[in-house]
Amino acid sequence: MGLFTVTLCCGVALATPGEPVLPELPVAPPPRLAGPPVAVVPLDGGYQLRLNRWAAGQLQTALDQTDEKDVAAKLREMAKEKKEGATPDEVAAGKLELIAFLVANQLPGFKKALRDNTGPGGAVVTVTGLQAPAVKFGRPRLDRAADLLRGAMPLLPPDARDAVEALRAMGRTTPLAWKVEPRE
Repeated sequence: MGLFTVTLCCGVALATPGEPVLPELPVAPPPRLAGPPVAVVPLDGGYQLRLNRWAAGQLQTALDQTDEKDVAAKLREMAKEKKEGATPDEVAAGKLELIAFLVANQLPGFKKALRDNTGPGGAVVTVTGLQAPAVKFGRPRLDRAADLLRGAMPLLPPDARDAVEALRAMGRTTPLAWKVEPRE
């Protein structure tokens, strides 16, 4: 440092002519690529939901406002109505009871995992389970439409084909396990 260097009380040094002094500034993080708030990606044996930070926050807010015990009780009530209705439907009642059981037992852990594992870029929810060979809606028109769409897949543009394949993976998967990881 030269004779004319002065240190100010704020910590910035002034240099002699020809000797530049640059203040130390904090470095901003690199920009993130913009993308959709939610992306569905098919995997072998399941699928991934990739949520950006905003979408993960919205999902967390919705889950925090949901009481799993109330939802499970309502689902059990609906199952009871299915069993005791004018035309009893044991299969639908059984499905509703299973969903009620899963909501009551899995939702608290999912809330906590989402809260704890949301990273600076959001969260990635990986769902794995049993995969059926095809999506079946149980309604003849919807089943025919799905068959037509499956036949037209080679004609679709690549991005539309990826979106349809992701939705098919969701429809074919019977969830058995989930995992929430931070998205960087």
